[in-house]
Amino acid sequence: MVTTLTIAGTALSLAAAPVDLNARLIATTGCSAHEVEQLLASGPDRVARALEPFLTGPVDHVALANLVAADTAAIGLIRALYAALPADEPAAADMTADTTHTPEAE
Repeated sequence: MVTTLTIAGTALSLAAAPVDLNARLIATTGCSAHEVEQLLASGPDRVARALEPFLTGPVDHVALANLVAADTAAIGLIRALYAALPADEPAAADMTADTTHTPEAE
């Protein structure tokens, strides 16, 4: 696991992805981890929000957004953090609905 990410010459300490990653992203950006590409294409402020859940401690959001804006490699580095996340298990099919259609019953 990567423990440090350097953006614009500043080393940022990383922690493991939080268990509540989706909830945190949705609360701050309106997007889940599966929609991270939208965040990464939305400017430095949103890119910084995508990075914040991985940081070990609180950071000044504006300062982090400025670092992201100053480093053209930042988006690729953050994209790699999300790419390393395990894929979600597919949702189990709902087999409780009655799938039999009998026209006579109508």
